[in-house]
Parts: sequence; C-alpha cells; structure tokens
Amino acid sequence: MNKLKIVFAGTPQFAESYLASLISSRHDVVCVFTQPSKRSGRGLKFNHSPVRNTAQANNIDIRQPEKITIVETDALSEINPDIVIVVAYGLMLSKEFMSVPRFGCVNVHPSLLPRWRGAAPIQRSIESGDKLSGITIIKMKEKLDAGDIIYQEPVKIDTNDSSLSLHKKFVEVGTDILLLTLDSITENNYMMYPQDENLATYAKKIKKEEAKINWDNSAEKIHRKIMAFNQWPVAETTLSGERIRIHDSEYKDLEINGIPGNIKSLKDDLIHVFTKKGLLIIKKLQKDNSKVLNAKDFINSSDLKGKKFV
Repeated sequence: MNKLKIVFAGTPQFAESYLASLISSRHDVVCVFTQPSKRSGRGLKFNHSPVRNTAQANNIDIRQPEKITIVETDALSEINPDIVIVVAYGLMLSKEFMSVPRFGCVNVHPSLLPRWRGAAPIQRSIESGDKLSGITIIKMKEKLDAGDIIYQEPVKIDTNDSSLSLHKKFVEVGTDILLLTLDSITENNYMMYPQDENLATYAKKIKKEEAKINWDNSAEKIHRKIMAFNQWPVAETTLSGERIRIHDSEYKDLEINGIPGNIKSLKDDLIHVFTKKGLLIIKKLQKDNSKVLNAKDFINSSDLKGKKFV
C-alpha cells in the first residue's frame, strides 16, 4: 500500500491521540499545525499543546499561526502533502489552503454528523441525553463541519458516560477508522455522500457560567450536566455558602420527591440529594482549593447535618 505524506492539524489531547496513531503507522507525518502556545502559571511559562509536544518529541516540523493566511497556504504548498488531517484544530481553514493537498483535507469529528457540528459535540451529546454518537470522517469544505461524509462509525453513549470516558471511546474507535479511511483513499476505493442540512444541529462552545447546577431540574438532567462537564468547566453548586464542584454522580427516580437541594441520606457512603424529580447520588466532589474526594472521604471530613445544596 502507498505511504501518504501527511500534514496534521490539531491541538488538544484528543487530537494528540490521533497524531500518535499516525506517527506509528506506515505513513509519513511531515508537519504539524497547532494553536499558538500560551503563557500561564506564576512564571508565565509557555503552555504547549499536547499535539505540539508529541510533534517535537518526534522531530516533526511545527507551525503555530494565529490564523490561516496566505503565508500558511504558501508554506503548505512548499510542503506539498498528499493530505491534511484535521482533528480538533480550533482554527478555520481557508478554501485556498484546503485546495493544496492532492487528496484535500479530511476532518475527524466526534459526532454522527450532521448532528452536533461545532466546538463541543461530546459534551452536548451527553448533556442532551443522546444514546448514540459516533465518529464521522468528512472531506472538508469552507462551511463548518459540513463536508461530504466519507465514513461513519456509531458509538453507544451509556447512562454514566462522562466527557472523559466518551473521549476514550472515540479515540479507540476513531484511530482505527482513520487508518482504514486512509487506505481507502490511497486505493481510490471509497464513496462520499452529502450531509442532510435539515438534520444539522450545533454544539455551541461551552461557557463557564453553564456549570451552575439548578436543583429545580430533574436528577437526570443534573446528572447529564455533571457528566458532560466533568473535565471543564465542572458542574458546581454551593453548600452553606461554599462552592462545591461535582465530578461524578448517578441518579434514580423516586415515587415521592423531597425539597430540591436537601440531602436525603448518606447511604452507602454516597450523598443522596433531592431534586425537582428524582434523586441525585453524588460520588465525587471538591471544595474550593482542595483535591477531588470520593463521597465517603467528603462525608468523613464535613458536617453535612441540616445542610442544603443551593
């Protein structure tokens, strides 16, 4: 089989998993595009993206533009890749840039497009209670996540899946699918079909203020928020005026509901809290400026008698 000359564009850990898979394959990753490094922390040291770190460790050329301009298009033309693979890059590619590679630009997207186009498909699918998501590989065009579909593979979303666990599922499935797709492209043995615009939904970027828990919602809805946001921004509430972040939970229905936010019991070393409908069962949580604790350790280190989540 033919070896492809690949340029990779991606930024977060999710993208790094795909880059690592490509580096380990027979193909040749010759350059990486990733978002600019940012200064952070007390020493204002540069915080490099996971993709940049892996590229550097493997002596791959790195480009970190603020946006894709004619300069980057010219640089890509000089590289003359067979294909550009894009995974959670975070910058829009120009039409001119996408026209350079022989096989164009393909994007690996963690949803069953056209559902959940946009910035946060994994979180929005969990938050909305979807039972099924998947990986979609598309031939890119200028409109966001709207290109023709090359390959799709469904992935089941379980009741207690979090954004982290779903990330892992998508990496396990998606890295294999990407390599199979590249085989199909080199052999010219694939078909593309257009997305149905009538079915398109958008996964808007998550805002920090969305993390606030409303105990007047159902236990199921609160649980979905917790699991969707458990990496960032992390669902939060207050307990006696102190901010509490909740990282893991379960829920169950009740025949008789109590006052939302009131603690029903500490049965089985878990914190059972009434909601508008059903019982939220808190498994992991965190006080401000403290480490994440399991519910048992939190119970043993706190006086929860007569207290209420607000």
